[in-house]
Amino acid sequence: MTKVFWLFGRSGAGKTTLAKRLCRALEDRKVPVFYLDGDEMRSGLCSDLGFTPESRMENHRRVAEVVRLAAQQGLTVVSSTMAPQHCQRDVVAHVLGNRLVWIYVHAPLDVCIQRDPKGLYRRAQAGQLDKLLNFPFEVPRPQERENFIDTVAQNVDGCSRDILELAQACLSDFVI
Repeated sequence: MTKVFWLFGRSGAGKTTLAKRLCRALEDRKVPVFYLDGDEMRSGLCSDLGFTPESRMENHRRVAEVVRLAAQQGLTVVSSTMAPQHCQRDVVAHVLGNRLVWIYVHAPLDVCIQRDPKGLYRRAQAGQLDKLLNFPFEVPRPQERENFIDTVAQNVDGCSRDILELAQACLSDFVI
């Protein structure tokens, strides 16, 4: 069975960077991989959605359904979204079942604000973007924290190495 590696965490934690590195590493090892980024989905398939709790839930449901279709075609899937609440993670887990491997990419809010690679926190602080600073990021449950990547405690190379080792353990069909 193909696996889905879903990286989640705050904006600026390092999800996209690490997800893209994982995809490249898998491709280098001839593993068929499909990458789906939450920001890209928001600019296309999910562009009609806002950032209310209901819209965030529907966004994650749509992403999970596309991911499920790709996984059913035999592709290893790497996805990255914030998934800030348990209910969003629940809908993803419901759609994907035992294909799903959660990877929690952690950085404290103050570090994410400092990094701000997309300028989202700057826009939120200026009142131009609602529901980012004041939207709760619920602490992952134990099963969602199993694969904990702390992007403050180690550099991007170390984080990438840890995620690739995780993928290797999950993808026993492939020599990685």
